Amino acid sequence: MMELRNINKTFNRNADNEVRALNDISLTFISNEWTYVIGGNGSGKSTLLKIICGELIPDEGTMSYNGFSKNDICFIDQMTLKNLVPSMSIYENLVFGLKNEGILPNFSYYNKKRYLIKIVEVLQDFNLNLENRLSEQVRFLSGGEQQIIVAARILLSRSKILLMDEFTSSLDQKWAPFILQKLKSSLKANNTMIIAVTHDFSQIEGIGDRVIMLKNGMVIEDLTATNFDFTTKSVLNLFYEKQ
Repeated sequence: MMELRNINKTFNRNADNEVRALNDISLTFISNEWTYVIGGNGSGKSTLLKIICGELIPDEGTMSYNGFSKNDICFIDQMTLKNLVPSMSIYENLVFGLKNEGILPNFSYYNKKRYLIKIVEVLQDFNLNLENRLSEQVRFLSGGEQQIIVAARILLSRSKILLMDEFTSSLDQKWAPFILQKLKSSLKANNTMIIAVTHDFSQIEGIGDRVIMLKNGMVIEDLTATNFDFTTKSVLNLFYEKQ
């Protein structure tokens, strides 16, 4: 369980362009639950994720990780290359994804066969032949291929808390559902807590367990499958009704 209590965050305080990004947010998240956070531009979605991962510090309020630590969190930025090291190879990027096994990225394990086997197994499932291109620098891959490497890195990290900010925004309609279903089956099996920001409501159907809607930095809806129909149409209707 992870708890946020009375979280407030204001940017440009006391200036003409002051923005109240989060306003008295209190939420509880649990393991093995996929939560989608939705809302219009400027509603506070990305700010919420950045506070959870520690990139931003709230002005007021408390956070309790309850058995977790910030080292258990994997944050995936909406800008693909921020999640990778462009000048490093596919293998080098993915071997860093094993860090949550308690391994430090150093030459003592860099070429160990069991890590190579793990990386090859994960990439083979995507059927793009990336497992045979491990020495290529990721900056030379297509945008879709780079997203696949990010997805593979998520699967290898086995993080306990996964935060995703518009992770699939640059993927086409073939790869987005494929990757999300793969992530869900793997991460749910590992009892991972998943919190994802999205504007693509079609991905919520069949994936999400919970939908939180923000507006003007406040929670205006907190819905689960017991009190809401998680179809694309229902989420769209909710979004436009509340805007």
